[in-house]
Amino acid sequence: MKATIARWGNSLAVRLPKEALLRAQLDEGNVVDVTVQNGAISLVPRHDEPSRAELVAAIAPENLHGETFDRIRGAEIW
Repeated sequence: MKATIARWGNSLAVRLPKEALLRAQLDEGNVVDVTVQNGAISLVPRHDEPSRAELVAAIAPENLHGETFDRIRGAEIW
């Protein structure tokens, strides 16, 4: 796929072809890390903070803790 570097304000920008974004599973608003290695620029999706749906999907019996009410702690009144 071919793209052209163009001026965008005081910076330069590249419009990414739709097909490239689809294949990389990227969309508008996604955050990426920009890395340069051996003269090649790479965009790597950044997933620092999982979404609520991802957190809920990760709940499993082995990582689910039980609640304990064995004694009053702090200013709790029962």
